Amino acid sequence: MPGPKRAPPSMPPLMAVGLLSAAVLAYEVLLMRLFAVVHWHHFAFMMISIALLGYGASGTFLSLLPSLDAGRLRILVPLAAAGFSLTSVLCFAAAQQMPFNALEIFWDARQWFYLAGIYGLLLIPFFLAATGIGAIMRYYHRLIPMVYAYDLVGAGIGAAMTAGLLFYLPPQTALAAVAAVGALAAAIAGWHGKITSRRTLILATLGLVVLTAMVAATWGRLVITPYKPLAQILRIPETRSIYEEHHPMGWFSALTSAGIPFRHAPGLSLHSDTLIPEQVAFFVDAQGMTVADRYDGGPRELGYLQQSTLSLGFHLRSRAERVLIAGAGGGQDILRAHTHGARQIDAVDAHPLYARMLAERLREFSGWAHLDAKVRYHSTTARAFLRSAAEDYDVIQLPLTGGGPTGTGAIGENMLLTIEGLERMWRRLRADGLLVMPLWIRLPPRGGLKAFLLALQMLEKQGVHRPDRHLAVIRDWRTAVLLVGKSALPREDRDAVRLFCRQWAFDLVYLADLRPEEANRHNVLARPMFAEGTRRLAGREREEFVARYKFDLRPPSDDRPFFGHFFRWQSLPEIAGLRKAGGVALLDWGYPVLLATLLQATFFSLVLIGLPVWWYRRRTAEGVVQRPGAIRVLLYFGAIGGGFIFLEMVFIQRLALFLHHPLLAATLTLAGFLIGAGGGSIGAGAALRRGWNASVLLKLSLMAVLVIGLLQIGILPRLLQHFIGTALALKVLIALGLILPLAVGLGMAFPLGIAAVADNHPRVVPWAWGINGCATVTGAIAVPLLAIHLGYALTAGLALTLYAVGFAVVIRSGD
Repeated sequence: MPGPKRAPPSMPPLMAVGLLSAAVLAYEVLLMRLFAVVHWHHFAFMMISIALLGYGASGTFLSLLPSLDAGRLRILVPLAAAGFSLTSVLCFAAAQQMPFNALEIFWDARQWFYLAGIYGLLLIPFFLAATGIGAIMRYYHRLIPMVYAYDLVGAGIGAAMTAGLLFYLPPQTALAAVAAVGALAAAIAGWHGKITSRRTLILATLGLVVLTAMVAATWGRLVITPYKPLAQILRIPETRSIYEEHHPMGWFSALTSAGIPFRHAPGLSLHSDTLIPEQVAFFVDAQGMTVADRYDGGPRELGYLQQSTLSLGFHLRSRAERVLIAGAGGGQDILRAHTHGARQIDAVDAHPLYARMLAERLREFSGWAHLDAKVRYHSTTARAFLRSAAEDYDVIQLPLTGGGPTGTGAIGENMLLTIEGLERMWRRLRADGLLVMPLWIRLPPRGGLKAFLLALQMLEKQGVHRPDRHLAVIRDWRTAVLLVGKSALPREDRDAVRLFCRQWAFDLVYLADLRPEEANRHNVLARPMFAEGTRRLAGREREEFVARYKFDLRPPSDDRPFFGHFFRWQSLPEIAGLRKAGGVALLDWGYPVLLATLLQATFFSLVLIGLPVWWYRRRTAEGVVQRPGAIRVLLYFGAIGGGFIFLEMVFIQRLALFLHHPLLAATLTLAGFLIGAGGGSIGAGAALRRGWNASVLLKLSLMAVLVIGLLQIGILPRLLQHFIGTALALKVLIALGLILPLAVGLGMAFPLGIAAVADNHPRVVPWAWGINGCATVTGAIAVPLLAIHLGYALTAGLALTLYAVGFAVVIRSGD
């Protein structure tokens, strides 16, 4: 005979909730890091949406369960946690085998299925973990504030610990550690539920499988898409990796090629008569190739560096007293400055492994002993360095940028190439100093024209009377270089630019006194598009030209720092009409990939939200759709879900500029928001236990979010700008001081709303949980798209508008 049913524990397995939430958030962060290597950085947004879609799917699943008694809860929670542990490694390994290529998504229908396959595989671990947590919320619905608090605080701790873990472990090994945390959560949940010995044996067997999978995961290598530069380079015979290191700032790789030596020399003249020395190639996240040249100290070894478009600034300011190389990478621009006689060189790059490679591991190869006396390599961002630099510069050389041939950097933020970033550098030039901006060329022209307009508007903002006289542009067949002078370029400088172009067969694009016959003479195009475009931008036709041009040339700002984005909706019909002729290549690839991800996420979200409604309509007249508050539930939890993720991602961008460290900004924002929201949930639960009216408390929390949010939108940019030069520790405290009050209010809105629903309609709780998750799915992907078109300030305003909608729903409901 079966034994008597066990009474459920009076308290939920809170420790298991915290550990499982920490594992889930850590898994999300690791997937963002891993897929940035395997595919492109756009997959960071995809990983966020997948995680949240898993939460939405779990809400739908739990809402369809007819009942959730104590016996089912006992087995469901540990099995869900064990399932997360197992699938977290297996699903990632399977997703790597999908032959997805983002560059073909608009002409190969199979890519949509591959993308959906990646979505489906990676959704499984998040779905399982969220099902376990959601089941606890459904069963212990009167203790939701406490459960939600452990969920948020655990996730915040997981985010902070994962960032630290990546300094010591590669992501694959860290993934195994995350799976182990999930297994520990399963064991704690099983112990808490007093599972019988047979079920314990099942869990132990699953644990063994998990351990086997973890070992396999640590042995395996990342399968990088064959369309990334590193994968293509490795196809060259006798190419081998001499150094690899996973770092939170990006996976660093160094390669040599004995069969076909590297000859990386962007902008090199076709008239060059000098050999290129042996090179070691560097990659970060399997892209962004830079090189270190072999250098033995001889002046002739690097002569080819003087025969490149990128040398224009040093040609005009030979033997410069002080030079700043921003984005120094492997050091090619350092050697360029050195060969032109620069006396003091400050080299800056945010990734610390470049400096370590040049000064330590490749010290003899790179000739660092010959450079040590004049070169100081700083592992930070250029804008952070300029804040603390004591002197001004004769030449500031930027890295070659502009998105490359495919436009994969369309939604990548670039805080150097904004009006504010350019202004910061221009102000640090000496009276006759030059800012040098090298750019990849794409046809029709876009990056070069956007940079030219950016420089013009920056100079106009500084009150320069004739900004066109401060600018010069040259090009070859693949690169362009824009010079921005602190002062108007004198005749001798303009003549030197002309001589440099004649000597090395480069084309003049813009000088204040350029004659039409001087343009388009060497690397000949059907018509001088670059020269025509710059001339019209510098003249009275600017506004009409920008408005009618087929690409978006609006200069980026710190609020919209997307230099690589050029797509305009009005050009879409023309591009679509040219699809079979290759016209889709006119798109910037990051943009359509993000759009495709948003479309898929929106579709799945609508299905998951609508499925319970359809199910209950078929099965019963007492279902969700018949309840008078169903629309209010949909609006409220959708609004606060979207608003939360909007605010979180806006803060990540704002703090990245303030802290000058994207990883620190992301970690601090995630941990601060989640832990602060967890504190708000704890406070809400405590207030309810003390007899506070839930409706009043909910209204007060939403009002607090709106008031604090509005104040921060108004003062945040100025406040951060005021303290941007202070010590890092103080800036971290300021950032937390801004995040935590807002996060506390955000953390009260969800559990109080759930509690209000649970009092009257307990079975609607999982549906509300799913709606919240689905709203955050689309919100996470929509934020970069909104920021591209509206800017981050308006995106923050839209987030508060969503909370205002939630507040209006609460007021109208009278609950």
